[in-house]
Amino acid sequence: MPRRLIPIVALILASATPAPAHQLDHSSKHGGIIAESGHHHLEVVAKDGTIEVHVAGEDGKPEDLTGAKATAAILSEGKKIDVELAPNTSGVFSGAGEFKAGKGTIIIVTMTMADHKPEQVRVKLD
Repeated sequence: MPRRLIPIVALILASATPAPAHQLDHSSKHGGIIAESGHHHLEVVAKDGTIEVHVAGEDGKPEDLTGAKATAAILSEGKKIDVELAPNTSGVFSGAGEFKAGKGTIIIVTMTMADHKPEQVRVKLD
């Protein structure tokens, strides 16, 4: 290969290498379990009798929950408990009910953002 082609080939190969994709931090920030639903990242935090669902967009920032609705179906100790989740500030839904948040508890969150189709996630507590 002629010497003057080497820099051109090197430039072509360097430009063809894909840049690393921007990685979002998917670690738990509130001690819960991370799940993805459609266009949102949810962190489900459950303690005996209370549940919080932190909602972030694809950019990792808290979502505006104005006009949003959510429920949680909690399967614990052989019972199913339905909990209405109310939107709070800073992208958090919260609710309360008569349930134990122990190992093996399954939580199914159904969320509908304003002007969007419903999204659903299922998590199992460790």
